[in-house]
Amino acid sequence: MATTKKTAVKPDPKPIPLEARVIQCITDFTAPHTTQDALDQQAVELLTATLLRTHAEKRYDRVKGFIMQEYSEQVEGVRDQAAKNMQKITDTIVGADWSLVMSANKPSTRCDVQDLRTELVRLGVNVDLIDAAIKKVEKKSTPAFSVVAQRTE
Repeated sequence: MATTKKTAVKPDPKPIPLEARVIQCITDFTAPHTTQDALDQQAVELLTATLLRTHAEKRYDRVKGFIMQEYSEQVEGVRDQAAKNMQKITDTIVGADWSLVMSANKPSTRCDVQDLRTELVRLGVNVDLIDAAIKKVEKKSTPAFSVVAQRTE
């Protein structure tokens, strides 16, 4: 007669927090190993990270769109307050085990230089004076830069 040994399985007293589970999934998902040099391996790592990021961003956008629809009145209220007060506004919706922090930044204002130049000329301001003033206050930003990894077939 065969005997079987029974062992009791104890449930985890504390489940792993969601953030830790996500980090664990990302770090456990390894990039394929290459037979080439270290730079080639880093390119494969970048490709893998890019794929994970792309799909995570798609999921984020899908869920954010749903939340924006479901809480459209609150979203519009936060945006209207930010525009009205010209400052950042934050509102929180609290659930049983979650919270949504909605914030709207201070609205940015911008000036169309060509429209400004046209209006100043209509008001009789000298064109050379306008151009000199615009050159003095004009600022250029650093161009955005990105590195993209793509799979080659």
